Amino acid sequence: MILGAQLFGVNFRSPLTALENLKKLAEMGYAFVEPCISVNPIPGLEKAIWPMGEFKAMLPKIREMGLEVPSIHFFAEPVNQYADLLKQLCLEEGIRYVVVKTPRDMSELSLQKASMEYMTLADRLQEAGAKLLIHNENTDIEAKIDGISVYEKLLDLCQGRVFAELDVGWVHYAGEDEVAFLKRNLYRTAIVHYKDFSEDKKPVVIGNGTCNLKAVFEIARAHGIPHLADQDQFVTDVFTDMQEVFSNMGRLGQIRTGRSYLNVMNIETGEIEVLASFDKVIEAPNWLKKTDELVYNSEGHLYAFKLADKSIRPIETGECDRCNNDHVLAPDESGVAVSHSPITKEGWSSRVYTVPFETGIAKLITPKSPSFLHGWSPDGKDLAYCAFRQVDGELHVDVYTAPADGSGEEVRLTSEGFNDGPEYSPDGEYIWFISTRTGLMQVWRMRKDGSEQTQMTFNEQNNWFGHVSPDGEKVVYLSYHKGHLSPNEHLPNMQVELWLMNSDGSDQHRICSFFGGQGSINVNSWAADSKRFAFVSYDMEDLKK
Repeated sequence: MILGAQLFGVNFRSPLTALENLKKLAEMGYAFVEPCISVNPIPGLEKAIWPMGEFKAMLPKIREMGLEVPSIHFFAEPVNQYADLLKQLCLEEGIRYVVVKTPRDMSELSLQKASMEYMTLADRLQEAGAKLLIHNENTDIEAKIDGISVYEKLLDLCQGRVFAELDVGWVHYAGEDEVAFLKRNLYRTAIVHYKDFSEDKKPVVIGNGTCNLKAVFEIARAHGIPHLADQDQFVTDVFTDMQEVFSNMGRLGQIRTGRSYLNVMNIETGEIEVLASFDKVIEAPNWLKKTDELVYNSEGHLYAFKLADKSIRPIETGECDRCNNDHVLAPDESGVAVSHSPITKEGWSSRVYTVPFETGIAKLITPKSPSFLHGWSPDGKDLAYCAFRQVDGELHVDVYTAPADGSGEEVRLTSEGFNDGPEYSPDGEYIWFISTRTGLMQVWRMRKDGSEQTQMTFNEQNNWFGHVSPDGEKVVYLSYHKGHLSPNEHLPNMQVELWLMNSDGSDQHRICSFFGGQGSINVNSWAADSKRFAFVSYDMEDLKK
């Protein structure tokens, strides 16, 4: 999840320096910040609103912490007077959004004047590749002109040249339905701004109040709109609350939609056949070639969907009743290996087990946790998995292998970046995997002993889970748009793409776009003919109810 923090409240109410505040936000996991900027100091608000010179001096230090600054909130009137200054700032520093407020005078004449000023500034910013946004308060939502809010009236007057930084908390506070308001203005919303309030309209930690943040969050994420937390009043203290905000928003990022679709795509014709829909979450089909069935997980269990008659049967997995979407068929299809995630006295875990179809009795392979299975060698001897391990006192995420019979120690094959999704090539000579070591998540390949680690994809997207066709000729992989999430995240409920390439890395091209992500194609799902593969898509409409 990529979450930003608006700095007004953080800086204004924290006893620490601005740099100390920023360092704490970066350590919590916030990815970007939106500072408040003025041309000259504003008496009483020096901590909260930085003069332009101070902001420019701070920028290199902010970026050294790993924080991005895509937007600034600019305080000055009239704003168009500073068009050249702001255009130059955007050109020099890569600022993409300049945010202003609705004018204090909300009469129709004042809005006409403001719209002309805003459009003048917007046109200059466009020359620098930046957009002008208007941030709402509760007052400009409550006030109406011609039956619509003053805020929307002002945006209408700006004729599509000015966009919205929509504060859904203030919309909710004003008595409007924040979900309906967002949907109505989705086409012109560039950033979603979060606040939250109790039933008696007192500020609370974002995620603990009455705003319908779940629906707002999912709609924004599905359309690639950045999330910005504006916790400007604090219940406990600044950083206790900001940490809770980050945790609450992270939980929203894992909520799943309720309807799933099981699909098969033919790479020769481009045709997609929707086999069935489910009123629950299903994930990660494998293709049982002998019986022409698709094995998927749902609610912790495995099921087999028969293509011939669309019948469904449960698969016995013994003690493994919390199977996640990392399951792989044995090369001879005599059983399945699963990642099982029980809740133990130590907390949540994930370990790898093998389960023969004949007995349904699970056998533990990886005592260490967390371990997430992705590959089974064609000779049946080894399993490949992603594991979180402490190495020299630091947590690393790497590709490991271990004997499939549980008889030996695990072997670490990678050491750079965040590494996941290991899968054997059909000849058993290579392991395909994914890694962030060059910045974005990309598809890689290495020899089965970990040598010759080679990057295979290079586009400006985050690419996950390279699945090799049975004939060894093609690789299909899932792709997220850059900026929609962090490189090491593969989240559900997002607009994603499937890409196809030859196994030598040539002819990389997009073949499908849909609503999905985590759970869509985590494991190999190719048919025996190497012409078709299965994947799961989800219903975005369920998120908007």
